[in-house]
Amino acid sequence: MWKEKAYMVAYELSDMLIQLFIANLLWILCNSPLIILGIQLRLATSIESYFVLLPLLTLGLPLFFFPTTQALFCVMRDSVLQRPSATIKDFFSYLKKNYKETLQLGILVTGTLVGLCAAAYYSWFNSLILFTIVLIALFFLMVMTLQLFSFQAHFDMPLLWKLNRCRQLVFARPIYSIGAFLLIAVLNYAGTEISIALFICIIPAASIFAATLLFYYQYKRITTKSKVMDYHQ
Repeated sequence: MWKEKAYMVAYELSDMLIQLFIANLLWILCNSPLIILGIQLRLATSIESYFVLLPLLTLGLPLFFFPTTQALFCVMRDSVLQRPSATIKDFFSYLKKNYKETLQLGILVTGTLVGLCAAAYYSWFNSLILFTIVLIALFFLMVMTLQLFSFQAHFDMPLLWKLNRCRQLVFARPIYSIGAFLLIAVLNYAGTEISIALFICIIPAASIFAATLLFYYQYKRITTKSKVMDYHQ
């Protein structure tokens, strides 16, 4: 009996690892233009290169990063809910289905990010208090964005509804919200430091799977069951 249970556990674990690997590889490939720009930006030695590469990277965030990351969140949501899925087909299906809305969200978040970065640059030379406030706002934006990806994956509602619910969740559960963001940040940073190959193989997908699992159980605790189970994809 125990051998059969061990076999089932091993099978389910291997199946999940394969799914994480495939989803992660798709996400890496779809974001390859941004990765190339990021590498070039890191290797740049002249100020002229920054003036060219930074606008291209900023433009690429809503075009590539946000839609593909949303598709990855949707695939990981299916894994958390143990839904039968075909990872490659589902990834591109979610990418196509949500592209317009996530493009709009990406433009909104990227525009806000650029504005806050400009404010941080200005305040660095003028006011330490203002600089601190801008840094807090930047951190809050990152935390909100992570939760927005989760709301986008779980609920078929207007964007304003999701923004409002996202704000409520972040303020109602600040420890969870900040902890989920730090979890993803630490896992991805550690993955790149340990091995680039490990990052390419599994780390982003695994971190999003963990964040999706935390979101599901945390949101389930503070809403009615009927609302939490109203998944749209």
